[in-house]
Amino acid sequence: MDRHPNLKTRYTQSFEKCRANNVNPATINKFFDIFEDVVKKYNIDESEIYNMDEKGIQLGVGKRVAAIIDCDQKEVYSLKDGNRELVTVIETVSANGTALPPSFIFKGARINLEWGRDNLCYASVLCSLNGWTDQELGTMWLEKDFEPASAVRMKNKDGYQLLILDGHNSHCMYSFCRFAKKHKIIIICLPSHTTHVLQPCNVGVFGPLSSCWKSEVNKAACGHVPITKSNLISHYSRACVKAFQPSTIKAPFKQTGIWPTDRDALDPIVFELSLNTTTKSAQPLPAIIPDLVPLELILPTSDDNNINPIPTTTPDSSPTIC
Repeated sequence: MDRHPNLKTRYTQSFEKCRANNVNPATINKFFDIFEDVVKKYNIDESEIYNMDEKGIQLGVGKRVAAIIDCDQKEVYSLKDGNRELVTVIETVSANGTALPPSFIFKGARINLEWGRDNLCYASVLCSLNGWTDQELGTMWLEKDFEPASAVRMKNKDGYQLLILDGHNSHCMYSFCRFAKKHKIIIICLPSHTTHVLQPCNVGVFGPLSSCWKSEVNKAACGHVPITKSNLISHYSRACVKAFQPSTIKAPFKQTGIWPTDRDALDPIVFELSLNTTTKSAQPLPAIIPDLVPLELILPTSDDNNINPIPTTTPDSSPTIC
């Protein structure tokens, strides 16, 4: 390192092998073949191209804040509620830079009416025993939330809509697909383990949203207001107003190459990890012969003729056990 000042050390980041394998030109091009064919065949406008994904948020965990302190002060604290209860939020964004009202999945056996008391963003309130989405809630979201909200915005009432989502089993139910077909909603599932480069919500929407949400948690903590299920939606709606700017939503659609459609928009570096698992044939490496071999390993000795041969196995004999 002293002899090469242009080099430096840096810690590696963990990366799942399945993601490295699946982000390859063949898989990405196949997805764009399907996407381009659907958009052209059904004449789908950018306002009818949607991406949906789930995100988990914690009620009382904010972000670290920089503070100006004395030079001799060693520690500085920021008090927070610290409630780590997780709530799942379903967000849907469009390629024209707009977002549909979110849907919240609270943990519980039944819905409490207090959870939707401060519903300023017309969000939908759902619940499950573990606070996560499942097959039933996935179909319910499509029927009760997505279709009514997106139908109002349609320019051509007889046209088609395109919904891009991951391959979670809650999105592949028969009832989910049947309802989508009946209401002219075309579903395209992203290739498995490629959402980190192809899904707009993951690429550039959820990052600003997470930052704005944690800032809202910090702001509530400064006012000694704990965020609970009863006031979560009102606080979250203020974070959405800051995060969901048209430019913020359009940027990841362009970055992933989905809209405007450009399969070459992805940075070539994202394919580099897949090269380690290439199936290209290669010749075996030649044997490495040492430069200096002791003579006793090459020249026969006087005892070589007295060495008994190693017993072998023939079809008429049983193996020899040593």
